Amino acid sequence: MSSQQSPEWLATTVGAVRELMIKRLEAAPLDPEAKREIEMALEELDMMQEELQGQAEFLVREKQRYAEFFRFAPDGYVITDAGGNIREANEAALELLKAPGDAVLGRALSSYIAEEDRVAFLTRALGVTLGRSAQPLTWQVKLQPAEGVALATEFSVRAIALKQSGVGGFCWLIRPAR
Repeated sequence: MSSQQSPEWLATTVGAVRELMIKRLEAAPLDPEAKREIEMALEELDMMQEELQGQAEFLVREKQRYAEFFRFAPDGYVITDAGGNIREANEAALELLKAPGDAVLGRALSSYIAEEDRVAFLTRALGVTLGRSAQPLTWQVKLQPAEGVALATEFSVRAIALKQSGVGGFCWLIRPAR
C-alpha cells in the first residue's frame, strides 16, 4: 500500500473483487465442486481482507504515534530536502528559530544561521550531501532566530539516503550548545 492510499482503498478494492466473484458464482451454472471452490476462495478473501485491514489500521496508528513523537520531542528536529529547504520542523525547533511553522517551511535552513557561521555551515552540509561521512556530523554553530539575538547551538545532521538516487534530504538535530 503506497503512502497515498488509505485503509479505505483496501476495503474498496477487496469489496470490488468480492462482488465480481459473487456475480460469477451466481451467473454461470457451476458444478458443485467449482461452486465450493469459489465459496472457499470468498471465505479466504474475507479473512485476508480482515487481516490486511487490521495491519493498515496498525500502520495508521504507528504513523500518528511517530508524528506525535517527532512533534513533541524535547530537542529540535528539522527535516530538509537535498537543497537544504525546511520540509518539517518540530515544536522545539520552532522555539529555537522563534518562528511559526508556516514561516519556516520551504525556507533554507542556512538562512537561520548567523552570517559569520553560514559559509562553514554550508560547507559541512555539502560534505554530507556528497557522502563524505556515513556517521552523523556534529558541530557548533550560531543560530540566528527570526527574532532576537544569535544563540550558540549544536547541530547534528545525517543524510536521508534514497535507494537509487543519492541523498533525499537531511535530518537535523538542533539543541542549545552545552
